[in-house]
Amino acid sequence: MRSIQIFTLCAALCISSAHFTPELDDANRRVVGGSDAAPGSFPYQVSLQGLFGHSCGGAIVDRQWVLTAAHCVQFSSPKLMKVLVGTTQLNAGGQRYGVEQFFTHSRYNTPKFHNDIALVKLNTTLEYSDFVQPIPYSERELPENATLRMTGWGLLSTIGPVPNNLQTIELKYVPYEECKRLLEDDVVDIGHVCTLTKEGEGVCFGDSGGPLAFEGKVVGVANFAVPCAKGFPDGFARVSYYHDWIRTTMANNS
Repeated sequence: MRSIQIFTLCAALCISSAHFTPELDDANRRVVGGSDAAPGSFPYQVSLQGLFGHSCGGAIVDRQWVLTAAHCVQFSSPKLMKVLVGTTQLNAGGQRYGVEQFFTHSRYNTPKFHNDIALVKLNTTLEYSDFVQPIPYSERELPENATLRMTGWGLLSTIGPVPNNLQTIELKYVPYEECKRLLEDDVVDIGHVCTLTKEGEGVCFGDSGGPLAFEGKVVGVANFAVPCAKGFPDGFARVSYYHDWIRTTMANNS
């Protein structure tokens, strides 16, 4: 196994639990390949917010439901979380909703980094608009060489700031076997989608739970990375693998 360090990517709620020594080289200080998202361009994107502000991303999948990563909610309480919707800026616009309940996969982190998926049930239904819309969740496998779209408010580098503007980036799909080979680690299984474009492009702390999209559907939920954008694959929960869990969890708790 390669001696690399892989971390989940939550920010304010659980970044303190990740122990790492950032490198202070120029490459590490670059924006992680993204650009500012235009207002209204990703109306499904949300910010999960705790006592210290933004912690994770998520995607609206129904009027009362947000899809995210399990590690984004494991150390929090529904009473302490707000969900910001309808804006591409953390400090301007949008609406905040309270949370009724978290639903995490029953086998989350068994084994480590596996089944890292959760649903957040809001305490009131969303009002849809041009800036607040759900995204369908995909049950189909991805084609080879697919170009995927990631969005999030993650750090701009390992020790960089949280951006105020939502960031967006195109990433290349890496098949499961190739991802395992590149990481040389058992954290990857068939329940993951991996992406890798090049060093200097990828996800970082605070991108956790955020949506990876393809052809207008969410196909992945940000789980882990070798922080940040170091030239190794990033890992996402594969939505097609968890499609039935998402559907039945919402149906049984609506």
